[in-house]
Amino acid sequence: MSAAKILIVEDEGVVALEIQDQLELLGYEVVGIAITGNEAVRLTAQSQPDLILMDIILRDSMDGIEAAHQIQQEYDIPVVYLTAHSDEATLQRAKITTPFGYIIKPFNERDLHITLEMALYKHQMEQKLRSSEQRLRLLVESTKDVILTLNLKGEHTYLHTANQFGFLDEDMIGKTPYDIFDYDTANEVMQRVKKVIATGEPSVYELELFINGQTYWFNEHAYPLLDRRGNVTAVAIIARNVSDIKRLKGILPICAWCGRNIRNEDGQWQRLDVYLTEHADIQVSHGLCPDCHQQMKAKR
Repeated sequence: MSAAKILIVEDEGVVALEIQDQLELLGYEVVGIAITGNEAVRLTAQSQPDLILMDIILRDSMDGIEAAHQIQQEYDIPVVYLTAHSDEATLQRAKITTPFGYIIKPFNERDLHITLEMALYKHQMEQKLRSSEQRLRLLVESTKDVILTLNLKGEHTYLHTANQFGFLDEDMIGKTPYDIFDYDTANEVMQRVKKVIATGEPSVYELELFINGQTYWFNEHAYPLLDRRGNVTAVAIIARNVSDIKRLKGILPICAWCGRNIRNEDGQWQRLDVYLTEHADIQVSHGLCPDCHQQMKAKR
């Protein structure tokens, strides 16, 4: 594993060289020393360090906090502040830039090592978490299923409907099923949610919804979301729209003569395979039955 690259931002030359010696003895690679905020921004762009050890009080007009803020606008690099100033006002300003550590001068080698290792590890875990969240979001947003989460009050905390209902998902955040459906439907949804919360067990069911003047049918799977102690904190629901398949139930008006055409909802005749493809979650393949095969050979 290669040594982590550290950029030192310190306007006291002797102190900066002492820090460099300590870091190199600890196995880090020092990629540069900046004495001003502007130089820190420039060296960050050039060297792309793994971490910046940033003194807060610098000689030029841009102090360490301002430099860290500017760097964070462009780069995903953790900053550890190094300063002799521990007053409340300075701490509050520094907190805005979400530093990965704060070392008060004077410090010893052990404190320096522990703080840097923790900062590097925390940053690595955050990167992995963001990557995992991006993959999960891409997976969720590409599915045609409805995916949602409800807190213990029944309020939507996440909603993905794949644009099936004509409303914006973000408009539903914070609302309950009673704000979206009629009372009976909302009550049925909440009874399912309450059962999952009470038992901590998944639930599978079919739900009929009436939204914007149209009836939908869904196969739904509700799952409890648990905290570290096993307590239910929310309910996640994955719902598959089976409305098209449901509407195929009953009598299908297929032509009695050819058996290949069907009368659709508009009273028009269309090919059966086209109708099935449009109205059900299926793909139609074509082949020749034995009788048709024989007839085709006879015509040749």
